[in-house]
Amino acid sequence: MEKALKAAFFYYIARECIRAGTLEILRGHTVESLSYLHTLYKTNMQYNGYGDRNEYELSHIAPVKGHDIIGLLYAENLVSAPKALNRAHSTKWFGYGKSVHRLTLDSKHNIDKRLDKESEVVTRVIDYLGRKVVLDTIKECKIKPAQRSQLTEWIVSKYDPANPDHKAALPDISKVDGMKTKELHHVKAMMLGEETGEYFASPASRQEVVFCQELNRLSAHRPELEVFAYALEEALATQTEPSLFTQHHAQMLFDVLHGKSIAVMADTLEMVIAENTAHSFITYTGNVTNLPRYAVDAFQYVQNPLAGAQLHHTSLAAFKATMGQPARAVILTDTVDTLSLVRPGAMNSDPFYNAPF
Repeated sequence: MEKALKAAFFYYIARECIRAGTLEILRGHTVESLSYLHTLYKTNMQYNGYGDRNEYELSHIAPVKGHDIIGLLYAENLVSAPKALNRAHSTKWFGYGKSVHRLTLDSKHNIDKRLDKESEVVTRVIDYLGRKVVLDTIKECKIKPAQRSQLTEWIVSKYDPANPDHKAALPDISKVDGMKTKELHHVKAMMLGEETGEYFASPASRQEVVFCQELNRLSAHRPELEVFAYALEEALATQTEPSLFTQHHAQMLFDVLHGKSIAVMADTLEMVIAENTAHSFITYTGNVTNLPRYAVDAFQYVQNPLAGAQLHHTSLAAFKATMGQPARAVILTDTVDTLSLVRPGAMNSDPFYNAPF
């Protein structure tokens, strides 16, 4: 039980209870549901560079304030989301999420943030959940005290046995669980090659990656999201640098993840997916009669392209707009030639032909 009293995860739960003003946001938790919440908590930590950044936070779908309902602290009622979007969202509610009515709350579980200390609330959280549930969750999730937990997660995720610096820092990765906090700090410093003690913070995850993974996760609770989660993942896989993902896309996905109806957002989601599907094509300005067209993948090797051939990089949505086609149909009806664009009837040669250099 001492681990729970010092673990960052249970302090996070305590802070959420203080914010809600009640322990009842934990109503009905089991070892399984707490473990799921802990997994999401760790994933959000990973998105934040294991504590090096503070760009993402767990945002409520059904809010804890401003309505007759109160959102529960369950993974299916939370979204890992950019902090700025979450703060701007405030207490908006689109009708989804896991909640209970305020009239069902028991006042004996109320919390006064002016009087109750975090450490005291952690103790009350443990009593409310039940000591057996807490102990079994600690065992199931291998929960450790606060800073030590972050260090352990970082080392395990970054450790490469083929890297000599990593091997010198920690010859046996299986021993990491038995190490003390200062030892873990030393191991991390050695893995980073910080001979001078200078620290380089890990970057936060990219927004498009976070939103895509959250779409996948929450599709287990909202099956209508599954096709869009798959399509977005496929779209993002087409991209290189620079990213096509924008803050507008982030806002649209944030709203969907927070319960905005697919009936309302389907067209918008399809547009987001189309705008994040990278598309390359070749145009010709000169006479292309009897000339083979260039393959996109090989065009970078062409030194003197014929017929004024030019390679263009854009999104599938932008490309379809130039063709006068609706971008919203891309998920199921993409029939655009992905190799090149030529004037109709200009040539009938093999589209996979690589032109001579």
